[in-house]
Parts: sequence; structure tokens; C-alpha cells
Amino acid sequence: MRKVLSGRPPYYLASAVFLLISVIYLGVMLDRAYVGLELADVNGRWIVVGSDPNGAAYKAGVRVGDRILEINQKDPGAYGDVRTWNEAEGITTLKFRGPGQSGGRVVKVQQGAVRLESLSEIFMIILGYLFANLGLLAWLRRPLWGPARLLFWLNWSIALALVLAPASGRDLLFAREFEYITLSFVPVLMTKFFSVFPVERETRINRYAGRVLICVSIAIVTLTVLQSAGVLQAAAWLRKFALATVLTGILISLGNLAAIRRLPGRTPEKNQAGILLLGTVIGFLPFTLLTALPLMCNFPPIENTELSYLFVAAVPITWSYVIVKRYLPDSRRLMRRVCSFSLAVAVVSFVLTYAFFFAGVLKSLDLEGFLAVFSLTTVVSLSFTGVRLTFAELFKRLGFLAVEQEGVDQRVSQLNERLVSLREEEDRILEEVATSLGVEGALLIVENADGRGLKKAVGRFLARPDEQTMLERYFQTDKRGQLGTTRLPEDWPAEICIRVAGKDFVSGTFLGHRYSRIKFQGQELPSLTLICGQTVRQLSSAQAIEELSQEIRNMVQRSEIYERKIRRLRGITGSLFKNVEQERKTIARDLHDGPLQLALDLSRWLDELADHFADGEESCHGKAIAHMREVSQNLNFELRTICSDLRPPSLTDLGLVYSVRILCEEKMESEPFEFSLDCVGISEKTRLREEVELVAYRFLQEGIANAMRHTGSGKINLGIELKESELELVVRDSGKGFDPVRIDDLPLTNEHLGLVGMRERIESLGGKLHICSVPCQGTVLKACIPTSGRERKRVV
Repeated sequence: MRKVLSGRPPYYLASAVFLLISVIYLGVMLDRAYVGLELADVNGRWIVVGSDPNGAAYKAGVRVGDRILEINQKDPGAYGDVRTWNEAEGITTLKFRGPGQSGGRVVKVQQGAVRLESLSEIFMIILGYLFANLGLLAWLRRPLWGPARLLFWLNWSIALALVLAPASGRDLLFAREFEYITLSFVPVLMTKFFSVFPVERETRINRYAGRVLICVSIAIVTLTVLQSAGVLQAAAWLRKFALATVLTGILISLGNLAAIRRLPGRTPEKNQAGILLLGTVIGFLPFTLLTALPLMCNFPPIENTELSYLFVAAVPITWSYVIVKRYLPDSRRLMRRVCSFSLAVAVVSFVLTYAFFFAGVLKSLDLEGFLAVFSLTTVVSLSFTGVRLTFAELFKRLGFLAVEQEGVDQRVSQLNERLVSLREEEDRILEEVATSLGVEGALLIVENADGRGLKKAVGRFLARPDEQTMLERYFQTDKRGQLGTTRLPEDWPAEICIRVAGKDFVSGTFLGHRYSRIKFQGQELPSLTLICGQTVRQLSSAQAIEELSQEIRNMVQRSEIYERKIRRLRGITGSLFKNVEQERKTIARDLHDGPLQLALDLSRWLDELADHFADGEESCHGKAIAHMREVSQNLNFELRTICSDLRPPSLTDLGLVYSVRILCEEKMESEPFEFSLDCVGISEKTRLREEVELVAYRFLQEGIANAMRHTGSGKINLGIELKESELELVVRDSGKGFDPVRIDDLPLTNEHLGLVGMRERIESLGGKLHICSVPCQGTVLKACIPTSGRERKRVV
């Protein structure tokens, strides 16, 4: 389940669901008028407690305090939306009466006309699509990063809630229920997102807050279902509860960001937290003060607050920008700019508000008028700034007045920042220098102490080899002459030559004439010397890195060739061992079916002769027959032993553990040695693949033979342990020991070839052999043979 949710399809599916829901509800919403009435049952009378100025009822004259007599020519209490949500939406006729009036007035609500009743609804829909698209973009840019995935779901939840809000206001089918349910997830996702990004903060407050918000989310979902079913009557309280939960999530998130900003040092995470904090405050503060708090505290609604939704757009833009971009502007500079801009706009708005009032544009001096002027001033200022920056960038790209108006020091500083980002793009470094300085071309010559050199040209010098040759001759005549900047004659293709020397290199950078033909000033030359010196070092470093990279690539290629040879040798070795085992099996079978059977037949005939001459055992014939019987029995024993050594039948029939025990018993019967066998995770009923059991048995057999041959203690310890993915085998003795460093040289000296073959067998199955031995302190042989991907079968 986790793998499915972390893949790509859920994100595309969620985006498609959002698009489908938004299109369906938007299509239905445009065909249904927004009434905007909130009612309350007061002693059996339905009284208007809220009338939205953007609604059709308010425009028809319905005000707070009026009594609703009929809805669609029926009692208001019989209308479904009134009973469930205390709102009158989707109606066609409305009869009401004002306080102190007699009779009633009938209002007809026109349906079927395409309309959006206010700017707030337009902004909500645009904001919804902005949240959804930027969340999807952030995930597409960084699909494997956890915070990018969290941001996608957070933006998706906010986007769906924003798109459903206008449909919820019209009480469309399940729109309000979906809005509250989606809105309940927002604080949970927001708290989780800001607890792991920019810095993961597993604090007690975050853990408790996350659990509490999850419980609150479940409560909101439950209450919404009960309210929709008519079991609960708390529509107004439920709306406030959902908004309060969202504001709580915002406050916890801002607290996390503020805590990160207080961390010591200057880190990228602090800068990210500063930008996120700035964008979140700018986006949510106007909406909280002008829309959410008045609604929660039953304050009179502030009119003309639609533009407060415009600031919310800063939230998804900031969040997605920080997630997508690796290099960000300084958050402290952004804060200073935003604060200065906001104060300037506030002062100008204050002055303009009084000017509009005295000019008769505004009828009164109040908060609503100031907010309208403030919003308008903000939009105009931002638009002016955007247009100005657009034309400035256009003039810069076209070269119109750009070189003359911009100081060299400032351009060198900007160029230095760009060169840092071009460390891995060697071919663009010199081109960036020429472009930034506005010169016709640039030529760079570097000679190292070891005779290697570097020459690069851009601009006019790239297309004119004769000019390159001319400047190169000038550089060669006096390589270590006057270091620094030298002006060249005016008729030369370059204006200045900048020499830079180090311990192991000397370089010359030739800068062509400016396009504007304005000469470089004397105070500009030190900056040019510094940037050209940095360019030389960066290009030299890039060349050295390229050479090292090429050497590494060659080493990797040689290593791959060596690895392929090793794999081929291992394959050949494995095939040889298989062939040897097959030959052993064939020889053992031939011995068993041929000579051993003849020897057994001979023993039977000798037994019959012995019985025939039972009375004459003391005769020469009896003694000969007795001797022949003894020789025949010894022959049978030797043949059985040879067959067992070649291919133990118990290994094929009864498994590894049983065969090893038989081997130990046979050795103890014939030799004065004591064996101990420890089995962990494996029993006599456990079976492994044939090649694993065979290699394990041969390892233990060879280890026992070596220990019996070289140890003097008379005690050998064996261990077999079956782990999850490998079989571990140990042979331990306390004998003479040897130097394990000599293992690799044994094939050259024809010594201990058993250990060499043992290692080859184990490595042919991908295993490893470890030898730990100290002279006069014994030897430990340990083999690890992988069993992962191999079937295990048990004998029933």
C-alpha cells in the first residue's frame, strides 16, 4: 500500500479528481444564483442573522433582522437547506417582512443566468487552480523528495477547499460537506510539512499538536456528517470550528519557521525559513484580519475585502519557489524590501484616502475606504515595478544603454556570482566574461610549468586565427614581464592584456574593445584583473578536473575489463568444480556398481568356503581362506570409504547436518580426535539447494582433514548456522596454526592447495572464506555462503 501511494499514479489521479470536481461544481454554480442569507429560528420565527452584500437577497432589500415568512411559497422550516445549514440557497421566491412592518414583500430570485456574484468568488477559483498547479509543478520538479510530496497534498487540499467555497455558498449537493472535510485536513498537512521542512523538528510540541489536529480533523468530519444528516444543529458553530482549526495550524507552522530563524549560524535552512515565513505572513495575515476573524467573532463583516484574497497568492508561490529552487535570494533583504514597500504603500494610501475624501470620491473616512485605497495602491505599485523591471531587462538584453549606464564594479560582482554557478561548464566561462563586460571577444592563454597549456577564444578571436596568432606572439615574447593590466595600441584587436602568474603557471587574458568603443577607465582595471585571475584559476581547475576525470574513466574501464575477466575465471572455475563433482559421482557409482559388488560377491563365496572347511580351520586351507576373508573385508571397507569420500550418499538422501554427523562419527572411529558440532537455525530436516549443500560439505570435510593433519590438540569444533540470507560454517582447532597472509601465494608453492580449492568453491557461489590463524594458537576457518534467492525445502 505504501509503495502504491508513493508512486506517480496517485498524484496524477488526485490532479484529475481536482480538475473534475472543480469543473462540475463550477458548471453547476454558474447556473445558480447566490442568495447569501443566514437564518436563525427565534421562537418559531425565522429571522435573518446574516445577509451578504454580494447576494441576491441583499440586493433585493433583505437586511439583518428581517423576518422570512415564506420560501418557495412554503414555511421556511420546511426548506431543506434552512433545516440543515440555516441558509436559504437555491430558492426561486422569498417573502419577507422588515421590523415594524405589516404584510410582506415577495422577491423572485432569477436562476439560469451565468454569473459570479463577487470578485471574491473569482479570486477563490483562481487561487484554487494556482495552489493546485504550483503543488503539481513542485512535485514534478522534485518527485522523489518527501517535502515536495507533502506540499503537493497540502496545496491540493487548500485548492479543493477554495474551489468548493463558492459552490458551498450556494449549497450545491455535498459541496459544503466536501469543503469542511477537505478543510479539516489542511492544518494536519501544514503542521506536518513545516515540521519536516526546511529542518526536521521532532519536538514534543509538534508531536502533540499533530495528534491533536488529527483528532480535531476526525471530529470535524464526524460533525459534518451528523450535520448533513440532520442529527446535529450547529451549522454556524461548525463553520467557526473549522476556521479556528485552520488558523491554529497556521500559527503552529509560523512558530516552527520562527524557531528555525532563531537557530545559530547562517545556514541555507534559515534562509529558506525566512522566505517561507515572509510569504506565509503576507498571504494569510490580510485574510485572517479581514475575513476569518470577523466571521469567527460575529463582528460586522467588512465590505470590499475581496482584494485580501489577492495576498493569499503569495503563499503557494513562496512555498513552491522554495521547494523547487536550490539557490534563493537573501531572506533578510527580502524582508527589508517588503517592509519598506508596505510602509511606503501605507503612507501613500493614507494620503490618497484623505485626498479622495476631500475630492468627493469617498463619502466617508472609514476602514473600508482605506483598505480599498491600500489595495488599489498595492496593485498599481506592483504593476509599475513589474513593468519597469521588464523594460530594464529588455534594454539590457538588447544592449540599449546597458554598458554605459552600468558600472564595471557592479557587473564584475554579478559576473563573479555567475562564474561560481558555471564551475562545471568550462566552455561557457570565458564566454560569460566577454558577454558580461560587453567586449567584442576574449582570448585566454595559459602555460603550465610541466609544458602543458590551455588556449581558449570567444567572440571575434574565435573566427579570426590571425589575430589569435598576433596576440599569442605578444604573450610569448615576455611571459613574465609586467604582471597585471597592460593597455595595447588602439589599432590592435584587443584593448588590454592582463597577465597573471602563479607557482606553476603563467597566463595572459586579452580583452577586445567594447561594443560601445568606450575605453576602460583606470579605476576599473583592478576589478578586471581580479575577475580575469579568477577565470584563469577556474579554467585551469576545470582542465585538471577533466584530466583527472578522464584518468578515472580509464581506470574504471580497466577495472571493468578486469572484473569481466574475474567473472569469466569464476565461471570457468565453477564449471570445473561441477565437472569434478560429476566425475566423482560417476566414479563412485561405477565403483559401487562394479568392483564393490564383485568384492562383496567374493566375500560371500569365501564365507561359503569357510563354512565348508569349518572343521579344518587349523589346516593350511582354512588359514588361507581366513586370510582371504580378512583381505576381502578390508577391500570392501576401502571401497566403501572411497565411494563415500567421492560422493557421500547420505548428503543426497538425508541432507547436510546428518551427513556431517556421520562424517564426524567415522573420523572418531578411525582417529583419536574429539569432535563437537553446533547447529543454529538448521536441523537434520532442513534442506538447501544441492550445490550449496555440496560446497558446505566439502568445506567442512577439507577443514576437518586439515585440522587432523596439522593440529595437536585432538579436539575440533564445528559450527553450522543458517541465517536469513546466508549459511555460516566454522571449523575451529587449537593446533599449530600458520600465517594466513601466505594464502594468496600458496598456488605458486603447491602448498595447502586444499585451502585454495576451498576458497574457489565458496567464491564460485558468491560466498566468502575467512581464515584466522596465529602460529601456535590454532586456526579458525569461516565460510559464508549466500542462500538468498535460493529455495529452501524441508523433508516431511
